[in-house]
Amino acid sequence: MAKITSKASLNVDTEIVIDEPGRTIRLVEAGNLVAKDGVTLQAVYSKLVDLWATASYQDSPFPMYAIDALSGQYAIGTDGATYSAWTWYDDTTRNMLRDGGWSEYNGSSAIVQQFAGFIGLGTINSGAQPYYHLASTDSPTNFPFTDQFNAGIKVYGDASHGNFDKRTYAKAFCREYGKKYASSVLADTGATATGANKQNFLIANSDDLKIAAADGAMSGAPYSGITVSYYTANQTRSIGGVSRNFKIIIEGNGGTLEQIYTKVQYLLRQATNINASGDAGSKIGKIQSDLLTFVGDTLVTAQSVYIDNILAADSNRVEFYDDSNTKRVNPYTAAGTISFNAPLVGAGSSYRLFFTSPPGASNDYGEAGAITVNDAGGTPIAGTIGASSIAFTYDYDGNVQGGYGGGTDRPVTLVGIRPGYGKFVAATGTLTRSKTIALSLVAEVDRVYA
Repeated sequence: MAKITSKASLNVDTEIVIDEPGRTIRLVEAGNLVAKDGVTLQAVYSKLVDLWATASYQDSPFPMYAIDALSGQYAIGTDGATYSAWTWYDDTTRNMLRDGGWSEYNGSSAIVQQFAGFIGLGTINSGAQPYYHLASTDSPTNFPFTDQFNAGIKVYGDASHGNFDKRTYAKAFCREYGKKYASSVLADTGATATGANKQNFLIANSDDLKIAAADGAMSGAPYSGITVSYYTANQTRSIGGVSRNFKIIIEGNGGTLEQIYTKVQYLLRQATNINASGDAGSKIGKIQSDLLTFVGDTLVTAQSVYIDNILAADSNRVEFYDDSNTKRVNPYTAAGTISFNAPLVGAGSSYRLFFTSPPGASNDYGEAGAITVNDAGGTPIAGTIGASSIAFTYDYDGNVQGGYGGGTDRPVTLVGIRPGYGKFVAATGTLTRSKTIALSLVAEVDRVYA
């Protein structure tokens, strides 16, 4: 079956039931009508026109008024001049109406309810459950059916029908595991309010290739420690030595950018509070704005979002947008690995990385003023050799030790020793603008030390 668009597919007492004494119109899932596919308001209106052209129905006032099919504006309970209190039989019937919105009038010419026709434009995956809310603080409400939506949503009710008026805001969402998230507000198509007409929402999704794990993995490492906190006041973070302001802080917990993104997307599908430790109150995940987006392999944050504790190797493929919505990027952090052979690994060992020949005087390797290279955090690259490989970082753009200018390659000399096991050894290399710098030390076994 498909959406009914023709009055010819509506048969009295099969798909449509008209109760003249009770003044109700009922749609029934039978014959040509499938509830999920529904029927257009235009088809229902046209069917009623044909019926009221016969003597059988002319003793009752006409139930509907059609203002414009293109914009989807209809009314029930009035013929445009008089008011009769005709209405839809129930919400099951209302949920089958497509391609329009409508007002419901009582016999005294007052609007008692109003429904806007929310229509999703675009393609979403089969089985997706889109949802919406009518105020930024409202809980999410599922559309009546799965897949792309086209349904009448109640936006106004008088004192006898909910006593609310939510015609100034609406946002629709589609967030499915393994798919890129989609959301759309009224302004996306130029609308400023809802009402008894059609409202389009730009909703489409596609495969998300950056999701790194299934939902079941979120309780394990590193995902369990990746959280989001929302704050009312600015939180400062240093980027390139300058303090910047952010109000949403993601704890990255040392995960890759893909792992951080995966957990954040998971949180944004939850119907519970996801505010881990911020002071901005409860934040229901499903209705919060998107926080992160991948552009190629670069992770881009939404406005005022910062990520703590990301891997050094990932520091230069993330773009932060601060509270003023200005892009901020980390200075380039080079990264690499120092490898050691077995005689150098263990207790009593030590290694140190020197600049080979900085511009200043008397500070070359081999001279009394030899300068130890600092890592990106300002800590000397030196210590005990506790493993066959040790990762390191280097502030390629910002390190000016020994008179170097930032942003240039630097020759280095690496030394290491382990008394009684590995002889003293030195090797040279170069620190470049790379995340895969490789330095190594291979020492002879020391069979003489005693």
